[in-house]
Parts: sequence; C-alpha cells; structure tokens
Amino acid sequence: MKKFILLLFAMSLSFCSKNDNDAVDNPIDPVENTTLMKELTASSEGWKLTYISADDSFGGYQFLMKFDSQGKVSMLSDLSGSVTPTISSYSTQEEARGLVLSFIGQNQIHLLADALQGEIGYAHTGKVYQFLYTGKDGNKLKFQNLLVKGNSFIYFEPATSADWTRIPALYKNITPIAENATLYYLKVSTATATPTTYPIQFTNRVLALKDTQSKVAVLATEKGVAFNRTFTLGGQPFTELERVAGSMPPVYKATVNGVTAELFYSSVPPNFFDNDDYKDVNTTIEGFALISQAFKNNEYMSEAFYEDVLKVNASTDLFMLRIMFDGTDDCNIQIGHRFPDSGFSILQISCKYELKNKRLYFKDSDKNLSTVAPDIWGDEKNKAILEQAQRALGSVYDLGAQGFYIKKLNIKVQPQEDNPVYLLQSYEFPLYAFPIWGIPK
Repeated sequence: MKKFILLLFAMSLSFCSKNDNDAVDNPIDPVENTTLMKELTASSEGWKLTYISADDSFGGYQFLMKFDSQGKVSMLSDLSGSVTPTISSYSTQEEARGLVLSFIGQNQIHLLADALQGEIGYAHTGKVYQFLYTGKDGNKLKFQNLLVKGNSFIYFEPATSADWTRIPALYKNITPIAENATLYYLKVSTATATPTTYPIQFTNRVLALKDTQSKVAVLATEKGVAFNRTFTLGGQPFTELERVAGSMPPVYKATVNGVTAELFYSSVPPNFFDNDDYKDVNTTIEGFALISQAFKNNEYMSEAFYEDVLKVNASTDLFMLRIMFDGTDDCNIQIGHRFPDSGFSILQISCKYELKNKRLYFKDSDKNLSTVAPDIWGDEKNKAILEQAQRALGSVYDLGAQGFYIKKLNIKVQPQEDNPVYLLQSYEFPLYAFPIWGIPK
C-alpha cells in the first residue's frame, strides 16, 4: 500500500504545470535556443520593457533587463526603489508554438503579481513569466504576452546606461500616487471659469476621474508622470504632469494653452476649507493656543506636525504653541515650555501676517529669537528643548509662508472646552495639519 501511495505521488508530480510555481529557482529543464539568446545578449546595456496595455486597463510598469549567455538575467524596475539589480534565471525554449522566453525564479517582473489588482492581477500570480518571441521590429524585440488574454504584444527596446541610473527617480515619482490615491485630487483650472476638482482612482497605474468616463494609463518619468496617450483636460491635450519641486506630498502640475491641471494631495476633501473662518483672525479671536498633551492624540493632529514640530524626544514634548495677533498685521509665534527646575517660559519670533485667498500668511520675519528668560533657555541641561523650540518656530513660520487654511471644528477639547477649536493646514505641505484653540477677544 505504501509503495502504491508513493507511485501516485510521483505520477502527480509529473503532471504539474510548468507555469504553476515561480519560487523554484529552475523548474524548467531548458532546451536553449541560441538564436533568441543571441538577440537577448546583443544589447550591451540590456533591454527596457514598458509593461502597459493599449486599452488603458493597466498602466506603465518599467523594467530594465540584462541577459548573459549563462542563463542569468539582472533586473531593476520602478516597482522597487532598489538600485541593486536582482539576478535570477531565464530560458529560451523552442516549442511547437515558437520560441518562448521564460523568466525563472523570483525577480522584479514577478512584482507585477502584487501590483496588479482584479482579474488582471490574478492572471499574473503563480506563474513562470513567459513571452512568445515573434521577431524584431526595427531595433526592438517583439513578444506576444502569454500572461494576458488576447494577442497583446510587448516590446524590448535597447536600454542605455542612463536608463539604469534613473530608476530610483521613477520609483520616487510614481509611488506617492499609488500609495495615497484616495487622498489625491485632480484640479483643472482655466483663466475664465471656476476650477473643477475631481476625486481620482489610481488602480493598476490607471488614472481615472471619478464619476466620469475619463481615464488614462500612466507611467513614471524623471520629472513626474506621463500619460500613455493624449489626455484631454479642460479641452486641452495633456501628455504629462511635472512634480513641483519641494512639494510634499508631491504635487504634479502642467499648463497647456492657459489650462492648468494639478494633481495634489489633501487629507480632507478640497472644499473642506471653502469657508471664511480665516476671517476670525483678529476679529473674533486674538490668537491661537495649543497645549501638546491636550491635542497630541486628537484625530485632527497630523503625525508629521506632531513628530517634526511638537515632539522633543520619546518622553518630552514642547508644552505649548501660541500664535498671537497684534493689530492688523503684526504677529508673534511663541513656544512655551514648563521647565522642571525653572517653571514656565516663552521663546518667540515676530513677523507680519496677512489674510487672503482663504488663508493666513506669515511674512517678513528675521527669525530672531526673543525671551524674557535667556538664562533658562540657554541652560545646558535645556539644550534639547531649546533646539526643538527653534526648529518649531522656524517650521511654523515656513509652513505659513504659502498660507494656512483655517477651519472651525465642531469639537471641544479639555481643559479649555469653552474655547472654539480650529484646524490649521499648510497649503504647501498639507501633511502638516493641527488642531488648536482660538483665544476669544
């Protein structure tokens, strides 16, 4: 009986499909075709593959591949931030259907199985990735894609040394959109009409404008992202969006014939700040005040603001942030702290402020620090507090250079539960947002 069971087990192995397991280093016994191998090894810098559909069902995934004559292939892709190529095996088999290139073992191209979703993604799981060679198209190698339905084709085009160095930039530009798609919006603005803002979907690197029929496959570039075909926005043809320098999370923007398209991040819906609450400044309130312990765990406190501005170390936070208005244009940004040995003291910078475009702006500060207790702040044992207070004052001012949006929240926060609570969010760096009490006049 035991021998019979072993025989059945052996027979079952013999009927396993060679496409079912890509984790084994070499599941195929290769009968190499030297003609195809010669083509694959002919390009000194290897080949570039843009894996994209013609029908906008999935977008542009970019791979670099370098083949050697020993059956090894090195890869980089914009699905990974790695600058070190991954090495695995390949084979060039001659079969009844033609010459088949098989990627054997786990490599960058197998990341498609995790990146692609839905039916398309399912087609890419548990496979040895195989492509049927159909000949040359100019200097490109043309393959039929055996992983998807239909007679779709992919092309290997000769790569350059520069292609290998730009992969990290491609990864850096496409990943923020893929990872934060639910918080990205596309705004289309013209010189004469009210801007239109669309929530988006970004599945399988296809940009779709919700509640419309508009969609387009997307691929990463060194400057930002490009569209697989001309994408009409506001009546104008767009081919790419460039990443705005210094924006974080990234903003992608382009202008064509007076129409501007801007793909931007917002932790709240863009119309959330479409109000006049910023006019409360110096009319109904004379300032803002935040006590770290009261607000640090509030749902409206962004991690970026707490970690970069309020937090000193694992056990200490700056005690207080205040923004105090004096008249129609003068302002003091203050950090207050309770020192264990010396009590409460304030460090501040002075600047001008301005209200416009539904924002509060800070400007014209020399960032000179002032305090009535220089000995306390200058005490060596308070060095970490001083350094973080300086960073915090500079950060709040810099975040306000392009303005803070202001929204009155319908919440109460102890111990000052009678004070109104506002949300301030940086226009330029929307990851930086924080709740704060308004100080009534």
